[in-house]
Amino acid sequence: MPIVNSPIRIAIAGGNYGGLSALKSLYLNLLATNPDYNGTKQAPANPSIKITLIDRRDGFVHYLGMTRGLSQPEYAKKLWVPYTDMPWLQHPSITIKQDIISRITPTHVELAESEEDLEYDYLVISMGQSRNAPIGVPAATQNEYLELMNKYHSTISSAQTIAVVGGGAVGTELAADLKTDYPDKQVTLIHSRELPVPGPFMDEFRQEAVRVLHKLGVQTVFGQRVVDESNAESSSETVKHSEILPELIDSIKRNATLVTSAGTKIQADMVFNCLGAKNKSPLIDLPSSSDMPIFSAAGIRVNSHMQVDDAKYPHIFAVGDISNHAAVAKYAGAAVKSGGVAGSNIARLIQANSEHVELEQMRRRGKRNSSSTYSSMKLVLGEHNTVIQTEDGVVPPEMAASMSSPDIKLSKALKNLSVGKLPAKI
Repeated sequence: MPIVNSPIRIAIAGGNYGGLSALKSLYLNLLATNPDYNGTKQAPANPSIKITLIDRRDGFVHYLGMTRGLSQPEYAKKLWVPYTDMPWLQHPSITIKQDIISRITPTHVELAESEEDLEYDYLVISMGQSRNAPIGVPAATQNEYLELMNKYHSTISSAQTIAVVGGGAVGTELAADLKTDYPDKQVTLIHSRELPVPGPFMDEFRQEAVRVLHKLGVQTVFGQRVVDESNAESSSETVKHSEILPELIDSIKRNATLVTSAGTKIQADMVFNCLGAKNKSPLIDLPSSSDMPIFSAAGIRVNSHMQVDDAKYPHIFAVGDISNHAAVAKYAGAAVKSGGVAGSNIARLIQANSEHVELEQMRRRGKRNSSSTYSSMKLVLGEHNTVIQTEDGVVPPEMAASMSSPDIKLSKALKNLSVGKLPAKI
């Protein structure tokens, strides 16, 4: 697809792990091209390239640590990193547009706040999935985020009984974090299945997670759904654009008596809803050229180069949670890797100037057993417990403990984002 516009317009729809990784790759491959670039001085201006990052937030949020952030106020303060702390984002060819994406078309991105249509030549869709607040962060600025977290911490501190509804990875980790940091509170995890953490995981892995939860003192109600919470107190505030972004809706309920499908009643001063993520399919308006839809339950259909897998869209890429690539499990590390692949491939397409070019492929890390029906997974259950499954089996607890990350990979994320410095050439 030859591009004739000057400057060439590249849009990154969504920041965080995937979007920022794509943008960093573009910086290194399209802007930091001077032979003497060594990461000590900003790359020179490039008037032929215009990159726009569209994000409703003014910074990066380390979602991996959000459950710990709810239980530890000091740790929570570290999870939001303003874009102004990343000097490479201040390059003259890079613009950060703080707005809400309401629709993506083959030619432009529609913005809800400014009602602007942002045209592009290349696009990276990196909008992730949505979860209701507080796991899905509703704040748009760092100050809003800190105020919200202070409110949540105050509510948690005053609650004596806390229920977490939904025993996926997020709900399981949240219950463990709350019980670890507030051992005197009654914490109950409610899940509709007999074991937590659904997905391609071994029962041994799930049973080990239950063992750790019980060791911590978390009460578990499994094999039962919540069917009534009608008496609970919740926010009645109508939030603008919440129909687009479920994370703007605060799902916390207070002073509730939960009734399960088995008739069990659970009294809770505070209830966290962790019933899963929602995809962004209503916002993606990319008609398919075949009978196969562009967006399925697994995400946007992409090829091994992270391009949308449709002949009409060689200029559009999708990375991270919003893509359906088999190597992109819904994890931060996979989002970072796929974003880097997309950014590198856009740079290759631009530099090839319509000539045939070999594109980078998204591959699984390390030696993988392609015949395995199981995925790798790491559950961080409080500060001192980690449960890990690889494709080969469950890692023994003592070995898993040595493989844990005390800060839940926050320092690794900040290093990957080149916070406080310019990125180095690899």
